[in-house]
Amino acid sequence: MSFRHLLTAVVAGTSLSACATMGTRDALVSDRPDFTEATVLVDKGHVQVESGSTFSREGDTRSTAFGEVLMRAGLASKVELRVAGNSFVRERAGDALTSGMQDASVGFKFKLAEGPESPSWKPALSVITHTTVPSGSRVYRTQRAQPEVKVLGAWTLSDRVSFSSNFNVARPYDGVRSFTEYAGSGSFGIAATGRVGLYAEAYAFAPQDGSKVVSKYVNSGFTFLFSPDVQLDVRGGVGPTTMAKRDYFAGVGLVVRR
Repeated sequence: MSFRHLLTAVVAGTSLSACATMGTRDALVSDRPDFTEATVLVDKGHVQVESGSTFSREGDTRSTAFGEVLMRAGLASKVELRVAGNSFVRERAGDALTSGMQDASVGFKFKLAEGPESPSWKPALSVITHTTVPSGSRVYRTQRAQPEVKVLGAWTLSDRVSFSSNFNVARPYDGVRSFTEYAGSGSFGIAATGRVGLYAEAYAFAPQDGSKVVSKYVNSGFTFLFSPDVQLDVRGGVGPTTMAKRDYFAGVGLVVRR
């Protein structure tokens, strides 16, 4: 069985199981919908499945991603397994239409330090290590693994407001060579009610490929808890100007915890 087929089977089985056996535990914390990853890990012995769809425009290219599946499993109190099936992508640039599956990825999240629940300068700290696996459709498959390390921080500002930040170092492959790319983000989260959460963030990518181009984005959105273990999210944002047109994106998602 190929890695892609195995991944599909695992995620599908986990999704069905998660939907069937939801329970009440600690507050649900997801890594979507914002770019900034949360410091919180899934509890040991439990699974959380995050998925969604995003429409985006970059210059004259319009694309829709379906799936965005991330399966998170708690292996220990400070270790989380992460398996991302990513998405089926459909892109249109002028009259050209391209579609297929993106590469999957596997990795781990490690808890480094717990942050206080009361307002404090002391952050919660975690780190994510993961890599893509050449497993997608031919048009989207990279010939090399693309590893990345993310350092995650989170601060409690009040009983309703928090701030999170990531610093990422990746090694993308452009079809000719691998190069280093830095990324950073900052995100404010607000607990509007017991069910509704709001966020606003900014993030940027700085590839060290000689282009000296820094791509900057801002986005915001909200989450809604249907139950302690099921969450809906909606987001939208804008990016740099490409070919005299402002890039933008919008998406929806669902998180289910088991």
